[in-house]
Amino acid sequence: MIKINLIAERKQAKTPKAASSIKLEEVGSGRNVLLIGVLLIGVVVAGGWWWMLDSSTKDWSQKIVEADAELKRLEVAIKKSEEFEAQKDLLARKIQLITDLKKQQDVPVHILDQISRNLPEFLWLEKMSANKAKISVSGKATTYAAVSNFYSNLTDSGFFAEVELGRTFEIKEGVSFSLTCSFASDVVTSEEQQG
Repeated sequence: MIKINLIAERKQAKTPKAASSIKLEEVGSGRNVLLIGVLLIGVVVAGGWWWMLDSSTKDWSQKIVEADAELKRLEVAIKKSEEFEAQKDLLARKIQLITDLKKQQDVPVHILDQISRNLPEFLWLEKMSANKAKISVSGKATTYAAVSNFYSNLTDSGFFAEVELGRTFEIKEGVSFSLTCSFASDVVTSEEQQG
């Protein structure tokens, strides 16, 4: 009978494996340390990168909040500015209207002034109307001579043209009359330039 020692073969088979595994561990341990070091450096770099991005995001978020607050403040200022502009335009229109009315007022004032300067004694006006430069006057006088003096005064004044005596008739108080004429506004303009 032949005996085979299988135990020895097993031991021999295990021994070479154990020796090779030690060699691999020694070689692998340097690589593992290097790999772990690279991974740690990667984690540190990624953490630093994340921290920078996080702080940058927080900074931008803060800037956005500040910009929104500034935008709201500016919207209020713009609204006030628009209100002031509207008030300024309204005041400018009112000033222009007053200026235009004042310019238009000059002619009626001159008309009334010149008519009052040319009124003779014992004559009074009851009604006077003006349509542009055409003036209609009606009134009463104690005598025909007062009406005639009024007519002559207006004609000679240089401020009135086309003076026409209308209907003149006797009444209980004296004489009633009507008169039409046109006002020479160019005379007023030249007077204003001289004055």
